Amino acid sequence: MRNLMTLITATSVALSSAVAAYAQTQNPLPKASDVLVRYGDDVEGWTVYANQTRGDCLIVRQDGPSSVQMGVTANQEVGYLGVFTKADIGLQNGAQSEIFVSIAGHLYSGVAITTSGELKGGYSGGYILTDDPNFKRDVAKQYEMIVFPETKGTFVVDLKGTYKAMAMGRKCLAQ
Repeated sequence: MRNLMTLITATSVALSSAVAAYAQTQNPLPKASDVLVRYGDDVEGWTVYANQTRGDCLIVRQDGPSSVQMGVTANQEVGYLGVFTKADIGLQNGAQSEIFVSIAGHLYSGVAITTSGELKGGYSGGYILTDDPNFKRDVAKQYEMIVFPETKGTFVVDLKGTYKAMAMGRKCLAQ
């Protein structure tokens, strides 16, 4: 645990005012009532959706008991990464906390509103809001992400194909 705290202190990402302001006002994840339409063919296990309700796009990957969603906020200034699992990760519904992910040895954190038991399929998790270009680059270029490193609920997410899926997501947003 001490290693985790040292790593968090040394590499924690400072949230910009844009991220903090957005986090206080809106949840970037699609709502159950949103109309999602598949955009193009799947890309290496990732599905791109156009959200016809909100006018944005997102990419989604389900890998065993975990699921990842990525997209941008309505103003497209801030990106989000939602990480979810069916495993018990000890989250309390609606609690605001930090969520950490480790990619290529870099630890990233973000403002998170945890969701548990409300998600379709029995998933629990939360999301990270960020405008950090290093985070975006690591997600696009690396092949594995460790979610909640060194905690009870640690799980690994396969990021294969993320670069191509993100490119398709940008194309979707441009239309």
